[in-house]
Amino acid sequence: MKKLLIIYPHWIPSNLVGVQRARLIGNFLPKYGWQPIVVAVNPKYYEEPLVPELKKTVNDDVKVYWCDARKASSGHLIGDIALRGYKHLINKSIEVIIREKPDFIWSPLPSFYTALICRKVHDRTGIPYGLDYMDPWVHDFPGARFPNKAWMAKRVAQILEPIAVKKASLLTGVTELSYSPVIDRNPHLKGIVSGYMPLGFDPNDYNHTPDNKRLLWSDDGEVLPIIYAGAFLPQSHFYIDLLFSVVADMRHDGVLDTRIRFYFVGTGKGNLKTIADYAAKYQIEDIVSENTERISYLEVLNNLSNAFGVLAIGNREPHYTASKIFQTVLSGKRVFPIFHRDSTVIEILKEANADDFLVKYDKSISDEKFKYIIREAFTRFILPDQIWNPDFDSLSKYSADSSAAKLVKLIEQALCQTNG
Repeated sequence: MKKLLIIYPHWIPSNLVGVQRARLIGNFLPKYGWQPIVVAVNPKYYEEPLVPELKKTVNDDVKVYWCDARKASSGHLIGDIALRGYKHLINKSIEVIIREKPDFIWSPLPSFYTALICRKVHDRTGIPYGLDYMDPWVHDFPGARFPNKAWMAKRVAQILEPIAVKKASLLTGVTELSYSPVIDRNPHLKGIVSGYMPLGFDPNDYNHTPDNKRLLWSDDGEVLPIIYAGAFLPQSHFYIDLLFSVVADMRHDGVLDTRIRFYFVGTGKGNLKTIADYAAKYQIEDIVSENTERISYLEVLNNLSNAFGVLAIGNREPHYTASKIFQTVLSGKRVFPIFHRDSTVIEILKEANADDFLVKYDKSISDEKFKYIIREAFTRFILPDQIWNPDFDSLSKYSADSSAAKLVKLIEQALCQTNG
């Protein structure tokens, strides 16, 4: 069996999305003849709360090696886990390479500094490496102006990315738009092996019972809970603003079911405005609840599967694909999605017959017209007897199993090209 070394600073019991990328694909690699070996920073150095129950979701075939890191500095001058564990991750990876003799190195991004680690390990061992873009490294940060942090972040990315990708043998991502701009910015990468795999899903995840079965609402049958689980992204504010405006109008017009309640969880604290701020703006804070902290992945699945409906809110960028779209559809509950018309999510929802209430953003449409479209779709969404019959079988090609198969094929192509 060939061996794939996955360098990723976080690992289970971390609850971060990037961990799910590595975990989902790693679980299925042995099926295609590859042994997954993970090098990660010891969880005692993580800043986020640990979720031990997530160990239930990792297959026994995944071998993990831990390394040390510096503790987070006061004021978070150096907070990124890949920077704090930079030398340790490099040294542990080289130690593991000597011991395990892997055939290839692969790392999901972010943390983007992991890409520099892969390059350094490659330079010292000769093992070819591939980088997996879940998000763009170089992009226009909202509010970026010289000399603020957003401007500095883009400048640093523009300097470091060419160094990190210079000797890569493979580029992957959750969509083609995740990595294709990297090739455009680095012409020497023309002809590099590349391909995309969605984050995917493991249907077995819904079979794991969370330690905490408590729901976000009182399960007394008096409310119709609508759930949103995940970060509140800067480019999502526009959608939430219009959606809450619609909800307020419907409530004023007497056509909003009085049992409707919104529960937002894991939204984060990095936004200028919160969900609660928008709820207050439209005076619907009595029916909107926000918990900025993450809850366990398994708790999220439990809440989704017990909800009345699920919100899937994207952003106004065409490259954006919500990794959680699969979990929302697989919950079996009706989904209210808002995405850019060119997002790959649109095709996924259509194939799964889960686009009954889909709202597609088109920048050529006026805000007033777009608000009307949202209201029409949301009105149908909250009808209790509305039919919802997704085709789960159609999602199989987007599963983590399928993503692992495609990654293996791409890696083997890259190895042939490298050795050829």
